Amino acid sequence: MTDASVTFYPVGNGDTTLTRLTDGWTIMIDCNIRASDSDEQHYDVYEHLLDHVSKDDDARPYINVFVLTHPDQDHCRGFQSVFYTGPPSEYSEEDEKNELIVINELWTTPRPFSDLEDDLSEHAEVFKDEAERRMELHKSGDPTCNDPGNRLRIIGSTDSDDLQDLKDIVLYPGQEVNEIDGDTKDDFSFFIHAPFKADIDSDDGERNNTSIVLQARFAVDDVTDACLAIFGGDANYRVWERIVEESDDDTLAWDLLLAPHHCSWTFFNENDVSEPNEGSKKLLEKGREGARIIASCKPIKDDDDNPPSDEARQEYVDVVGEEQFLVTSETPSEDAPEPIVLVMTANGPRPKDSSSTEDAAAVVVPINVLRGSRPTYG
Repeated sequence: MTDASVTFYPVGNGDTTLTRLTDGWTIMIDCNIRASDSDEQHYDVYEHLLDHVSKDDDARPYINVFVLTHPDQDHCRGFQSVFYTGPPSEYSEEDEKNELIVINELWTTPRPFSDLEDDLSEHAEVFKDEAERRMELHKSGDPTCNDPGNRLRIIGSTDSDDLQDLKDIVLYPGQEVNEIDGDTKDDFSFFIHAPFKADIDSDDGERNNTSIVLQARFAVDDVTDACLAIFGGDANYRVWERIVEESDDDTLAWDLLLAPHHCSWTFFNENDVSEPNEGSKKLLEKGREGARIIASCKPIKDDDDNPPSDEARQEYVDVVGEEQFLVTSETPSEDAPEPIVLVMTANGPRPKDSSSTEDAAAVVVPINVLRGSRPTYG
């Protein structure tokens, strides 16, 4: 057994997060992986992944679950060069040489398969092709459809005829799920907040608003919900407003919040409206004492960029404080950003011990308050 943890990678304006459970299982949410010598990225995410994921009986690296919140390029860039796609039985010597990572179970919304999506990036197209390969196995009742490397979950409902035969693998907003990659967990689950069907099937719906929104729940040392983390892709304030309206305090509480849309102002309101929306404010008020907000974005400057927005940064800082607001590309420095690793404990998430040999490169971030009641917005 090992400590559960969440790792946020420095990938510029994009999301790449790895959750590790106590049994060593790994869940990756989104990827924005480029070469380590890229001008926009100074950290070799792929190498770090290879050092931290498990290997199967055939020595193939694998992760248990990959979740694509929505098919934007900055959430699936590098998918085709990092992960193996195709039947697991056809993993070749060349794939082994390239150390491609097998995905046991793929999570997606119906959106990539919609007729509304006609401008997917090459990265998203590769993801779509792999998801469709798995879909066909499930539709045809192929006995290998539930094998590792073929598993599929669809998050959110749609009227699309193409997905009507897949109801057995569809998960809906309002559900709590603790079956991960075919195994039932007693110390971890996801609560699904979104996407909503109205956004998935809307002719004028924005792709960002079809993002999967999840609350990750960790039990530690028999403490239920010891750590709570919310991931919301690029969903804007309208989606969060509906989530707040339809949810209770337990499903909205958080110790870790990944700032939506890379610290964009769209979490708070329209870009030309300076006052934060009430729904967004209420969500922030659900942060428990000692809560942290992680902004997965390029360095935040006091300029007109959005994302990241300096105005959004200030709103977040007003809630959690300067030390508890962390920017992936600025931690510990802009010149040499490293993964932000937080370990799940009975008293909430804490920085990983820098003396640990398991993750010597992990960033130690400050914790300056005890957990308890949540702060008040503003």
